[in-house]
Amino acid sequence: MSNYVPTDLLIEILQKLPIKSLIRFAAVSKSWRSIITSAAFIASHLSKVKNHTHTLIHTQGKNSLVKFTADGPFAVDSPSKLEFPYEKPRSMFIRIVGSCDGLVCLSNNFRGIFVQTTVIMWNPSVRNHIVLPRPTINPKDARITVLGFGVDAGQAHHKVVRLVYYKNTADSFTAEVEIFSLKTWSWRRLIGVNVPLWAHPKMFCQVFLNGVVHWLIEKKPTGDNSFRRSSILAFDVGDEVFREVMLPEWEGGSFRSTNLSIFVIKESLGVVNSTDESCDVWVMKEYCVSESWTKLYTVHSFKKIENVVGFLNSGETLLVLENSRLGVYNSETKHTKDLGIYGTPHSSFIYNYVESLLLLRGRTYNNLEWEKLFDE
Repeated sequence: MSNYVPTDLLIEILQKLPIKSLIRFAAVSKSWRSIITSAAFIASHLSKVKNHTHTLIHTQGKNSLVKFTADGPFAVDSPSKLEFPYEKPRSMFIRIVGSCDGLVCLSNNFRGIFVQTTVIMWNPSVRNHIVLPRPTINPKDARITVLGFGVDAGQAHHKVVRLVYYKNTADSFTAEVEIFSLKTWSWRRLIGVNVPLWAHPKMFCQVFLNGVVHWLIEKKPTGDNSFRRSSILAFDVGDEVFREVMLPEWEGGSFRSTNLSIFVIKESLGVVNSTDESCDVWVMKEYCVSESWTKLYTVHSFKKIENVVGFLNSGETLLVLENSRLGVYNSETKHTKDLGIYGTPHSSFIYNYVESLLLLRGRTYNNLEWEKLFDE
């Protein structure tokens, strides 16, 4: 009996396997390795696993990164601890910019205060990472840098966007913008871009949705008005255009951005207004239509809420409770479950993550192959 397996059938079988198995099978033979590491196979495998998401919980300071499966109600069974590709003590200041298609964008710029930032593209599944070239915008009077990471879904083109705020001659702040493309592997300045919105500390937590990176920001004061109105700055990764997305008309007036956080909530743009004892959860049911903002519910917890970390695919809310313990709130049962694990009040973050083979060979692909990695 012949042991021969037709190549088409072999590829079909391999594409159904998890990443860990594929990495192991790549060592079986040169022909299997050639299949598994090819750009066409990597792109096809990614298209099949995009709906199988995991949850990453990152606790800065402790520098803990834990991966959980995201099917059904959240549980802490069998978490996987991941190690950042930074050596300590530098790793203590690492932050995740964003996660997309199995790639995790990292920065050693903890709070956005301007430094010579190192940006890394990392795939935890294949345990490979690449350090991006040094950015081109580095003014001496720079004050704050903001990073975003996303993909142009139409072209499968991954990009890092970098905003650099600096003081100009008018004693006010201006932002310059540059883009890093994984296809061209280079930084490119955006000329003539006006960003009339001011960075806020929570701006360093992005939301990527519908091919657009979102940050919570504050509108610059005008005239005699010293109040900074909160808003959302949106950057379309494909068109490379900035726009403003208005927040809900709050009950009882405006809120400062110190009370607000933005999230993806069940595939919609969401915002949370928090107090010590509760938080109001809103979603934009029709993207970029201000009138579609809808208040879903209020989270009331018997324990003090120190921070809202994020929302799970199940719809549950991950909270930091008093004493920095992590808890999950179910809006249907109105019950808060203490997970028995610790975070930090304002340095715990949550990300959706899919396992992929991107960066399996680093950047050893030739130009044509690298293009195929991101082509449909």
